[in-house]
Amino acid sequence: MKYTLSLLICMTLMTAKAQNYIDLGNISYANTPSNEFENSSESSRVEEWDIKFNLPVVIDEKNVFIAGINVNRVQVKLDADIPGNKNLNSIGLLLGLNHTYSEKWSATYLLLPKVSSDLNKLTGKDFQMGIVSLFNYKKRSNLNYKIGVYANTERYGLSIFPLLGLYYQSPNKKFEANITLPYYVDANFQLFEKSYIGMNFDGLGSSYNMNKRLYIDKDTYAVKSSKELFAYLMFPIGSSLFIKPKLGYSVFRTYKVFENSDKVDLSFASIYIGDNRTQLNTNFKDGAIFKIEMVYRVNF
Repeated sequence: MKYTLSLLICMTLMTAKAQNYIDLGNISYANTPSNEFENSSESSRVEEWDIKFNLPVVIDEKNVFIAGINVNRVQVKLDADIPGNKNLNSIGLLLGLNHTYSEKWSATYLLLPKVSSDLNKLTGKDFQMGIVSLFNYKKRSNLNYKIGVYANTERYGLSIFPLLGLYYQSPNKKFEANITLPYYVDANFQLFEKSYIGMNFDGLGSSYNMNKRLYIDKDTYAVKSSKELFAYLMFPIGSSLFIKPKLGYSVFRTYKVFENSDKVDLSFASIYIGDNRTQLNTNFKDGAIFKIEMVYRVNF
């Protein structure tokens, strides 16, 4: 969802003429020091690979077709008492349309089908479907407001997230801020030509079907939740390629495991309604994250 929010921001701002670039590709790798489990001497690292590409195709002056793909893998130890790391994988498509209604209003509509599981085998429980509607209002040439909704069929039930935010660029174009509350914040300042310093916050999670049993007598799914705050530098290594080293810290980070039959009635803005689930594993502690990204950015 972090990638989806970034793309949505780019698409709506392209239409509003406030931003003069779009990131078409991003490859990232993240790792953490060993994180100790609560009430245990055991520990786990969290290692994550993420690859994403998107392609906007201009249909006419009012419509842009959007297609993309996102591949993500997390390697993590889920239970202090069970040796070995588990692979949590997500392979998703992005299909949608950005439409300009007027000089002030535009909107982006997306379908987000994906497979999210350990990929030990492929079953119907591995598939999820998400939808996004995001409306953009151009207040000024350097200020835009956003409002919308994201919904997804997570393994624990239907999840709905309201989206509310803004984009701002300073008059001298040195500072910009992308905010989509309460899940995503990015702010950066241009130090030199094409070189930036910034901070980034991501507060969205995901769920994964576990086809290979973690526990002998239980079919399960895992739920990733993490609030990650990063400081970063971004500088070019070519005409369109950028490197972004990031140093961050995760708080309220969990990889909870539940039985497949344990569901919630509804999840709204990370509030679980009718949640009587029993967590099967224990959490490990919060900690630092080291991340490196390579970005393919096109100016226009």
